[in-house]
Amino acid sequence: MNAAVQTIDVSELPPHVEDHTSPIWWGNVFLLCIETTMFALCVAAYFYVRMNFTAWPPNRSDTSLYATNPDLGFSTANLFLLLVSVIPMALVDRACLRMNLKVVRIGMSVMVFVGFVTIALRFYEFAGLHFRWDDNAYAGVAWSILVLHLLHLITGTAENLLMCVWVWLKGLDIKHARDVRVGAAYWYWIAGIWIPLYAIVFWAPRWL
Repeated sequence: MNAAVQTIDVSELPPHVEDHTSPIWWGNVFLLCIETTMFALCVAAYFYVRMNFTAWPPNRSDTSLYATNPDLGFSTANLFLLLVSVIPMALVDRACLRMNLKVVRIGMSVMVFVGFVTIALRFYEFAGLHFRWDDNAYAGVAWSILVLHLLHLITGTAENLLMCVWVWLKGLDIKHARDVRVGAAYWYWIAGIWIPLYAIVFWAPRWL
């Protein structure tokens, strides 16, 4: 006896959606889980290396610099800028739900500018570490954390730039509104993950 074949009619479903029912949305979530695990491994390496030094950060015997705590100026400014950047990104995110093209265009332009500034500030942060990346294990881990986060800043800014160009030239549709919102979630993560990483790289040497 043959079982009846059941079919589901999906012809009336929309081709694109903006929320968690989109496969791209879930793909982005799983990507961020993987990237968070990567940073967790870097943090574990940081505290593992700490056990091998009596002074933290290590002294630099090759120079007269013995106070080797990382500088806070540019790093704190970059943290502040990243946190503030969540506001225009959230405005763009909500504007995509309303299909408000004007707000999306202006907000994405602001985000591209902010992205370039945060990338530029990161290179000043490297100098504020007071170590070359290959000076010792501490330097290697600290540089690794900053470089890996820098790569995410570059990726997030590149995505924002791409979407900014698109909305200025082509306007906004459901598919690209979804892409902007996925990029917004990525940027929230970039800003959020930097809070503990900033504390570990720039403040932990003062506490440990």
